Amino acid sequence: MSVQPRKGAPIQLVIFDLMGTLITDDGIVDRAYDAALAQAGILADDSHYGDARRRIDELRGRPTLVVLSDILADAVVAEEATWAFDDSILDSVSTIAPIAGADDVLDHLRSEQILTAVTTSFTPEVRKAVLAHCGWSDSFAETLSAHGKKRGHPAPDLLLEAILNLGIDSVSQVAIVGDSAPDLEAGNRAGAGIVVGVRSGGAPADALETAPHTHLIDSVAELPAVLAAPGRQGARRNTDR
Repeated sequence: MSVQPRKGAPIQLVIFDLMGTLITDDGIVDRAYDAALAQAGILADDSHYGDARRRIDELRGRPTLVVLSDILADAVVAEEATWAFDDSILDSVSTIAPIAGADDVLDHLRSEQILTAVTTSFTPEVRKAVLAHCGWSDSFAETLSAHGKKRGHPAPDLLLEAILNLGIDSVSQVAIVGDSAPDLEAGNRAGAGIVVGVRSGGAPADALETAPHTHLIDSVAELPAVLAAPGRQGARRNTDR
């Protein structure tokens, strides 16, 4: 997608998280984590299963390998479990659907000459498969995954990489949209002018409310209204920047 940022615009770039933000998570990620735990020998009736699932919920939004490495404490086992996670998502790609209104939002941003990007904790293979299924392979100016040495959220690395690659004038002209506390933490640390949390991903309400943000909305479909009148509603923590 070879589009230049609109110089001088209040917002030049919107960076989206993927699962739960642009596409519906009907349990596909939970099922993938169950497959990953099963690969590591932790089944639903195992005494460690409940603790593992609670820790997954606490770390949700971070790269899969990071989450599973924390839980399994064995690099080889965690990597094999991550492959099982990816296989589960890939097997279910045909069931994935964009969140209602997501396509309209992307069309609106394109008509306003606002660039869009995606950052995700999914591996590049999974990211490409999901975007292709949704018809979005060429919809974004930049698509990045937390993979290898690239840290995922809450680190701001992927966001800053997208901003630099696209030649944005200032981080204040960037909006970040995500459905988890790590997404919002990353947006705040990157210094984004607008940090929007969406409730469609199923994150606990208090997790989004206590994370640094400028706006909380129910769905990405409400984003154009936020960009049109971006008066801040939330709280930012300067220490996170």
